[in-house]
Amino acid sequence: MIYVIVGPTASGKSRAAEMLYKKCKDAVLINADAFQIYKDMDVATAKISKDDPLRSQYKLLDVVTPDKTFSVKEYQELARKEIDKALDKNKDVIMVGGTGLYIRATLYDYDFPETQDSDVSEYNSLNNEDLHGILKSLDPKEAEKIHPNNRKRVIRAIELIKMSGESKSDILSKQKHKIIYDNVKIYFINPPRDELYERINNRVDEMFESGLIDETKMLLEKYELSLTSKQAIGYCETIDLIYNKSSIDDAKNKIKQRTRNYAKRQVTFFKHQFNTIEVKNFDEILVGDIK
Repeated sequence: MIYVIVGPTASGKSRAAEMLYKKCKDAVLINADAFQIYKDMDVATAKISKDDPLRSQYKLLDVVTPDKTFSVKEYQELARKEIDKALDKNKDVIMVGGTGLYIRATLYDYDFPETQDSDVSEYNSLNNEDLHGILKSLDPKEAEKIHPNNRKRVIRAIELIKMSGESKSDILSKQKHKIIYDNVKIYFINPPRDELYERINNRVDEMFESGLIDETKMLLEKYELSLTSKQAIGYCETIDLIYNKSSIDDAKNKIKQRTRNYAKRQVTFFKHQFNTIEVKNFDEILVGDIK
């Protein structure tokens, strides 16, 4: 059986995963959070404590350093390998995280189009804005997903259209996107909004008490952060706090607001993209049929 636990940030997914893991006789835990993929990014991602014995059981946790980029396709390949290994050994799989696209790409028949290496020197004279403008005219949907400063991805998307005659969005839209595994059960933890927002606010306060500023300083000293990791909620605002000397209260408020907005988007995604068993909290997750 593949158990998938999804929900907005601070909804109690990790606690639910722990409960399921203890209930199952033999299971493999797989992280499905896009920022818990990164090493040394612990506090703002609410990663399981290093002192918790369960941390060592997680697959796809601390996969790459924050100076690297990590794509959905890379996640898909690694996650499917872990799932296949577990199922071959008759183990249950518990996949937990709030990054819906990671989960959907892994469980459904997503086939990511590839581009071949080609001469991209023609783009050298274009600045990032102009380059992104070209992509926007060719594939507006894909342009929305890629930051203008992520030059490499922008060029790759443009090259795909030149080579295939189709945009990435068109290629993906033609795929059936059906679940490729048997026996998948998806739990969607969706607490009442007021309760969720209170949890988010408390979590942000706890992040600063747990050393978010010191961790961010360490990251800045140790790595040349990638655009993706630098924009992670919590780190982005704390970097601004460090460099621009803004107040801690201002940083907290910005993180809380961004997190609430992100939680809204997560709820919308999970409601529309998955066939789930929706519950209000982890205690409601149906575990009676787990042998």
